Amino acid sequence: MNLFKRFWQWLFPKKPKPRHVHFVEGDTPPSVIEGRDLIVAREDGEDWAVAFLCPCGCDDRLELALIPEVRPNWKLSVIGDNLPTLYPSVWRKDGCRSHFWLREGLIVWCKEESPS
Repeated sequence: MNLFKRFWQWLFPKKPKPRHVHFVEGDTPPSVIEGRDLIVAREDGEDWAVAFLCPCGCDDRLELALIPEVRPNWKLSVIGDNLPTLYPSVWRKDGCRSHFWLREGLIVWCKEESPS
């Protein structure tokens, strides 16, 4: 990579594309999800679940419950231009074992803590 290109990338870093929310009617999200979007299954005005592809690139489909009666469950808020925030973080215990936050449409990776 030439020096000019490195300088240009340092001066104007690429910003990651945010994820956007799309709502579907029903109590489960569709089985096929493409791209960076989050699909929220909503029935009678109540959000049931959110589904999206794992951001690590393994292409696993993640589906998280939004119903308070189910454990574990997540809370979803949508701000601005359909930018989602999930709480708490998503921590995959199997597969790729990704651990991340979704904040205002962007993935924030959690750093692994070293044992003390």
